[in-house]
Amino acid sequence: MNDPNLTLGIANIGIAVLTIVLSIPLVMRKIKINRFYGVRIPKSFSSDTNWYEINAYGGRQLIIWSILPLAAGIMCLFVRIENLNRGLGPVLGVAPVVLACLITLINTVRFARTL
Repeated sequence: MNDPNLTLGIANIGIAVLTIVLSIPLVMRKIKINRFYGVRIPKSFSSDTNWYEINAYGGRQLIIWSILPLAAGIMCLFVRIENLNRGLGPVLGVAPVVLACLITLINTVRFARTL
């Protein structure tokens, strides 16, 4: 089974679901300060309060922006890549994930500056 639509669709949907699942403990403030899991920007390490606030906000942002790869994945399952403009396949595969991460990071850093 070498169907690029199926591969991109499942990959994007899987990434979106995994991101949401990993974000839920952050939103619920269940993750203690650490260097491996969570939003690891300098401001988040300055206090426990900042850690929980920044990670809760960042987790919500990740959940919200996971809609991009989820939508791209669903679109890949229904729209044949070979019927689309040339080069759109890789864009549907990578761009939604990168864009979601970038927007989340920018919004979270802006939020952290308000603390």
